[in-house]
Amino acid sequence: MPTLPLTTNWRSTTYFRAFVLNAVATAAIAALAIEMRMQLDMDKEAVYGYFAKVLGAKSLSESQKVTIVFATAFLGALLVYHTLYAVLAFGGAMLVDGPFRPGKYY
Repeated sequence: MPTLPLTTNWRSTTYFRAFVLNAVATAAIAALAIEMRMQLDMDKEAVYGYFAKVLGAKSLSESQKVTIVFATAFLGALLVYHTLYAVLAFGGAMLVDGPFRPGKYY
């Protein structure tokens, strides 16, 4: 008996479920990125101090903050999508089974 995914009762079998699960994933990723940006905007926070120390800077520039937030959002997306796949089997239909065949766009 496989242990993952924990349940397949809430798979994206309808448009509504697919939209809800994708909204959950998007909201979680956005929340991680926004929280990281808020932490980086406050120079007295431990997160700001950590990244300033790692980058060897007294203060972080705007481009450094953007890069850190982008990396956080990317890694957060990997974490969120893997978690949703492990728990709800979300994203399994995103795989293709053969070569690309062009079709009608609309």
